[in-house]
Amino acid sequence: MAVKDHSLSMERGNPLKIVNILGSPRKNGTSARIARAFAETAAAYGAEVADYPLNQMHYRGCQGCEGCHTRSDRCVLLDDVTPVLEAIYHADIVLFSSPIYFGDTCGQFKSFYDRMWSLINTDPANDAENSSRLPPGKIAVLILTHVERAGAYNDVVDRYTTYLELYGFEVRTLTAGGLRLQSNADIDQYLGVADGLARELIRGV
Repeated sequence: MAVKDHSLSMERGNPLKIVNILGSPRKNGTSARIARAFAETAAAYGAEVADYPLNQMHYRGCQGCEGCHTRSDRCVLLDDVTPVLEAIYHADIVLFSSPIYFGDTCGQFKSFYDRMWSLINTDPANDAENSSRLPPGKIAVLILTHVERAGAYNDVVDRYTTYLELYGFEVRTLTAGGLRLQSNADIDQYLGVADGLARELIRGV
């Protein structure tokens, strides 16, 4: 289990907007349950949560057409991912959750993640230190789960963290390793961590 240690208090008049992107193909898979624990606690404290279960959506992966950098500032593919990408622009916190299969995130999540390429400004005149099209000040909570020993996939965590930081997110990570394959595996300790992280980010406690 790994959680980045950065304290942050979110105090504002309007409810926080949270986008919950669920990559797992299993509705009650471990990553989905951990993400749901965070979202439920956040909602209890007044946050507005929008869930996007990728396995129930119809979309294509990035087509490499570069339309988002030649004729639009948004992904030009129009499908179920279109409103998700738009919601990220308006979110305060974005939950990204996925199991790790065969050394990387699951296919549903990876196909979506590739579509986030449209969030990057590739104009050569753009300052490389500020390449994201997203408004600043967003937080990403990255939740990854797997059955191998704890720490076995630190490279996956580091890779996805690096790109989320490129998009301008402050990234908080929660990784759960050594889990059983069954979706009803005991993950109470991780649910508790997710609950605590939500309390910290929403209430500053």
